[in-house]
Amino acid sequence: MKTKVLVCACAACIAANAQRPYPAPWGADASTPEKRAALTEKLWRHDASRDVKIWPEGKIPLKVSDKPMKFLEHELNQSNVVLTDVNVPQFTFFPASGDGAKPVVVVLPGGGYFQLGWNKEGTEIAEWLNKNGVSAAVLLYRAPRQRDAALCDTQRTIGLLRRDAAKYNIDPRKIGVIGFSAGANLAVRAATNWRKRFYDRVDDADDQPCRPDFQMLIYPWDLLPRNVRKDHLPVDHLKPDYPVDRETPPAFIMQAQDDFCMVETAVGYYLALRAANVRSELHVYPFGGHGFGLRRLGTPCDNWSDAAALWLKRLVRGS
Repeated sequence: MKTKVLVCACAACIAANAQRPYPAPWGADASTPEKRAALTEKLWRHDASRDVKIWPEGKIPLKVSDKPMKFLEHELNQSNVVLTDVNVPQFTFFPASGDGAKPVVVVLPGGGYFQLGWNKEGTEIAEWLNKNGVSAAVLLYRAPRQRDAALCDTQRTIGLLRRDAAKYNIDPRKIGVIGFSAGANLAVRAATNWRKRFYDRVDDADDQPCRPDFQMLIYPWDLLPRNVRKDHLPVDHLKPDYPVDRETPPAFIMQAQDDFCMVETAVGYYLALRAANVRSELHVYPFGGHGFGLRRLGTPCDNWSDAAALWLKRLVRGS
């Protein structure tokens, strides 16, 4: 199957992108408790009628806490609400406009499995997908430190969307995942561990396949052993938690060379996919850091969403 590696650097593109507006302002005023409270309310505001609790009452597997969800303030100046103590997982559905059943993407925000970025790697991504004719389900999976529970939440969400495809006007054969940082780690777990659910059957949603049809990994994290550089290990030496094979779904992957999460993560996963003959596309940029979402900061990484939109269009059209 086709594979593609792109290493992107273009001074003219960087200069042009530096003049594009960000999708949300940086430098928001969060200087007082009152302003932080107002910002939190504004950034969290959404159509709550589209919130879906993914587990029936009393049937949440691997439940460890009843703490209420907490709003953190340390990224408010970036116009980003950060959430933790997510113990009742839910997704918020963002429908694409237009006629016909739409592809849908489950959006998995990052945060090191400690917290989730609601705006920068959640709602802004959903709005971008909608503009590209794709519906979105922003998943607030369980955190902090609940990796296996987060995988259960992701598998359950894919099953719910497949079962209720007519209700959401989505194509059950075109359900993907997009993840950022730890969310990308979770997306890979879902893409490589779909043959068996990590929880007992709850209802008929769990009779649906939980394999995502495609995966999009944005600055992925923690797929390789931590000593891969020190011990000069092969970069396609993935941790055993991610068993890639020929039935792993096709992937779009991007990362910057100066990402502290190691660019070898993206390269290694791409090489594992290539070895399994899985169609995939890798974009490595010379610099740009980590954790920027769709924000255009005048770096080569500003172009990733344009490349991703083209890849997604080709994929959902079957070309």
